[in-house]
Amino acid sequence: MTVQFLEIEDFIKKHLCLQPGDAEDTSCSVFRVNECLKPIDAVKLNFHLVILCTKGKCDLTVGHHDFSIQSSALSIVPPHTVFSVKHFPKGFDAYFLLFKSDFVKKGVVKSEIMEELLFINPDYPPIFDLEESNFNDIVYKFKKIKEELEHQSPFCLEVSRLYVLQILYEYNRVCEICLLNSDKLINRQYQVMYEFRKLVDKNFHRYKTVKEYADLLFLSSKYVSECVKNQTGVSALTLIQNRIMLEAELLLKYSQLSIKSISDTLGFASTSAFSRFFKGIKGISPVHYQNKQEN
Repeated sequence: MTVQFLEIEDFIKKHLCLQPGDAEDTSCSVFRVNECLKPIDAVKLNFHLVILCTKGKCDLTVGHHDFSIQSSALSIVPPHTVFSVKHFPKGFDAYFLLFKSDFVKKGVVKSEIMEELLFINPDYPPIFDLEESNFNDIVYKFKKIKEELEHQSPFCLEVSRLYVLQILYEYNRVCEICLLNSDKLINRQYQVMYEFRKLVDKNFHRYKTVKEYADLLFLSSKYVSECVKNQTGVSALTLIQNRIMLEAELLLKYSQLSIKSISDTLGFASTSAFSRFFKGIKGISPVHYQNKQEN
């Protein structure tokens, strides 16, 4: 059995700590979150999540990208992508906009344009800083969507849909500007690190060592390790292990697979090898971790 993607209602109840009665069945919601938000470990969403940080910062993982979002920055997490949030320093404050693709596709914009607006290129970290005027404008739109949905004003869904479309257009505009202004001559070490991370994201269930990935890149393990360390601040092996752990936690939390099946899925030679690996990083056995999620 494969991992199920979280619906908006489940995400609201489990990760935004709202009671079931407070979470209406809706295709669009806005919430204001702060430092009291609990860390979100390894989930896959069945909807789009737009994060607008208004104060402080926190660390995000979206696909194979790890980055920090801070004040005046915007990030979009596309559906069916491994996602986690951690490290909330004091003072963190942000808006979370949750919406399903069908919600915006019901509008007047042509479907092909809508698909382009919703596409988030997985090759780039989905994080962009906003100029002050753009930031204030988008904060206003988040507040208006929240207000419309809470008050259930006439045509609230139609008005909210227009605001969401404006946010998506603004995000795409910022993306274009950032790419146009970026340095096209990316340094060699960055290129190696980038290709390494893409390979890890695609092959983590097959390959577990730096040498295996270095061979795929036709480079030495030493050079790959040096590039990754210089560009990310962590070792190449740590990135491999982090990606395996991300998937392991996801399967243990949200699938009905047995420990043996998860071990096989992740490419371990035996269940005991998987258990040693998991406990060595997490400090508890996968059985204990799985039981904690069920209680």
